[in-house]
Amino acid sequence: MSIGILIHNMILLLICLIFFRTVPVIAGVLIGAAAAEVLLISIARSTELCVESADGAYSSKKMAYELKECDWSSDVCSSDLVIHSLIRSLCAVILVCLLWKFTTINLLAVVLGALGLKTGAYVYPVLQKRTDRMA
Repeated sequence: MSIGILIHNMILLLICLIFFRTVPVIAGVLIGAAAAEVLLISIARSTELCVESADGAYSSKKMAYELKECDWSSDVCSSDLVIHSLIRSLCAVILVCLLWKFTTINLLAVVLGALGLKTGAYVYPVLQKRTDRMA
């Protein structure tokens, strides 16, 4: 998924270099790209922790469809995911507020750069299919 973030932000940087050529806009895209990568790592870590907490349920069953809701230790997993999600959201809001208050960085460019995370989610399956065909 990281490659999708990079592709998104490289295209965005090219557009900014052609049309805007100002430091606050380019810096905003770069900060947004960095934020998207950090969010991706945080989401991956949260998911990894959730899967690790449910490993006991996986190893005791043969098929995934045999798992019952009580076997998933869902309370622990869902509460961890909610906490991690809230922390990510709070950090994003704090970052935007600090950038808005103390810098001249273009906040729209930051948001557009961070949207690379969403683009990466859509591009990843396409790239995965391409690489699987080539292998």
